[in-house]
Order: sequence, then C-alpha cells, then structure tokens
Amino acid sequence: MPHSSMPAVAEILRLRAPLSLQVLRAALKGKRVLLTEEELLAVLKSGGFAEGPPGQWSLAPASTPAPAPARFNQALLASRAGVEGDVLLKVLDALVTDHPEVNWGALRDRLESGADVPVSDRTLGLLEAGVRRFEVARLKAEKQQAEERAREAERRRELQQLAESEVAMLRAELDDERRRAHDAALERDRLRQEAEKLVALKEQETAAWVATAAGGWMLDLGAPETFGEEKLRQALGQLESALVVLNVSIGSRELEAVVVHPGGVAVIEQHDIPSTAGMVEVPASGAASVDGRPLEVADPRTDVLAAVRLLQKTASLDLAYLPVLAFQGPAEAEGEDVLVCLTAEVDLAVDDMLHSQASRVSADDAVALLAKLGVPALPEAPSGF
Repeated sequence: MPHSSMPAVAEILRLRAPLSLQVLRAALKGKRVLLTEEELLAVLKSGGFAEGPPGQWSLAPASTPAPAPARFNQALLASRAGVEGDVLLKVLDALVTDHPEVNWGALRDRLESGADVPVSDRTLGLLEAGVRRFEVARLKAEKQQAEERAREAERRRELQQLAESEVAMLRAELDDERRRAHDAALERDRLRQEAEKLVALKEQETAAWVATAAGGWMLDLGAPETFGEEKLRQALGQLESALVVLNVSIGSRELEAVVVHPGGVAVIEQHDIPSTAGMVEVPASGAASVDGRPLEVADPRTDVLAAVRLLQKTASLDLAYLPVLAFQGPAEAEGEDVLVCLTAEVDLAVDDMLHSQASRVSADDAVALLAKLGVPALPEAPSGF
C-alpha cells in the first residue's frame, strides 16, 4: 500500500512543496488516499523524497552529472582571478603553504609552460580567496609604507626645523658678536678721541703765546713735523699785527693755521710737495695734479673751503674769511674762491689780500674769535686792530 501511494505523493509534492506530514495527509485524503502518519512517513523515506526544514518534505532533486572542470591558461586564469599574470604566480606560491592539499606547484609549472589546465571550482574558490588575501596583504603593506613615508617626512621636517632653528641661533649669536665688536670699536674710537682731546688740552695748557719780531703773536699747539710746516711757521711769523694759531682743532678737524688779521681771517692748508716735483695744477673742479700725476689729496680746494665753513660756523662772527692753499713749489689754480701761493711767501700773499678788504676786524672781534677757538688768552690786548 505505501509504495502504490508514491505517485500520488509525488504529484502533490510536485505541485506544492515543501509540505508538512499533516498537510500532505490532508491532500492525499482529498485524492481518496488514506494513509496513517507512519505509513506516509514510510512512503517518504522509501526514496525519491527529501526532508528540508524539520517536518517539511519535497521531491528529491534529480541527480545531474558534475560538470567538467573549466580549462584556463595563465592569462585567462589571471583575468578570472582579477589580477596580473605576475601577481597570479605570487598567489600560487603563497597557496602552497596555505592549502598544501592542492598541487599548486604543478599548476604553476603547467601555466608557465603555456598549457590549458583544468581547474576545479574548489580550486578556483581557493585561488580567489588567496587573491583576496594577497590584495589585503598588499594594501596593508602599502598602507604601512605610506605611514612609514609620512613618519620619515615628519622626521625630516623636524630635523629641518631643528637645523633652521640652530642656524637662526648661530646667526643671532654671530650678529651679537658683530654688534659687540662694533660697539667695542666705537668705544675704542671714543676713548681714542677722548685721549686726543686730553692730549690737545694738555698741549694747550702748556702752549704759550709768543710775540713775533714783526709785532704779532703766535701760538703753536703742535710742533712742526715736516719741512713744509716749518717753512709755513717761519713765513707766518713775518706778519705784522697778526694773531697766528698753528695746528688748532675745531671739533674733529685740525686746521693747520688760522690767522686773525686786522683785515680778516685766513684759514691756511699747507701741502708738503717739494718744489722740485713740478707744477701743481688746481682746477676749479676735479682732481688736482702735479705734472699730470694726481695729488695725495685729490681735491684740496674743497678741503680748505670746508675748513673755512667750519670755522665760520664755530666763530659765528661776521668777518671776512680767506681760504689759502700753500705749496712749496709753483702752482696754478682756476677760479678766485681760493688763494694759492708758495709756502715761503704765504705771509706776503695773506697780508696783501686781507689789507685790500674794506671791513676791519676789531680787537674785540679778535679776542672773541680766539675764545671760540678755545686757546689760551693773549698776554695783552692785540695791537693794530
């Protein structure tokens, strides 16, 4: 009886499946097939039926022959796995350890030889899983390399900042050293100037006015150092009723000779050029020369004019001022703003020029000017003013 009921059970399960025993018995009853639960269970277990979820029955699937494994060469298998050919070979090498049950070495050798190799679905699945692991490992390695490059870049940046900081510190230290050296040089200059002022004051304290044979007075604040200075001293001693101050300092400038004359004030700069050197030429502008050779002082005209302006500013007296350039040998000058003469004849040239002035220097003006120069007072009032 149970086996004769198999067609009816199969027909019902073909139309409606899966079914529980209760529902299946009710459907058979509708076809006038009456079975107990035990009989129905015996029919279901006799073959051709399969139990799915607990208590649910359906027709057993028809058995089909297993498909033949697909065949691949290296390029096709790499494309199937989604990788390049060289990556496929690396994955196969890794699978030798991961899944030794498959002969991966033989598969690799045959693929490299160019042959088409049958590859089962299981082998394909293992290969695809190996590719995924390889990609994950590759991405991790790339991430680690990127992190290492970032750390290395950060280390280089920190080292660069440290180096820049050290360079900045060294530069700051060097700047400090330079400032200290500059300040020390300024201090040395200041001390030297103070010492020179003290020496000048000492010399002025010991210097004394000397009456000249011509009836004037001479104050030498520095002994002659050259033959030309001695010649200038001798010539100025011939001036009548003149007050001659030699080597007087005004500020940081030393004037070689200042002559207070009844006709005005002469500022004299004497240049030690031997008379045998040749003709001195002093142009109105540009460099002076002697027989075409440049002088040590390129523009003596500008120097003596600057000395006159300094004396005018210091004295603040409305007097006639005469700039004088004295040379031991012959000289020619352009323009009339500077008197150029022989050193030995400077007294004659100055006396002649100042006597021609219409204005006169009073005795009070002479004393006031000497006071501005900061020299010792005259032993007696000047005569001839």
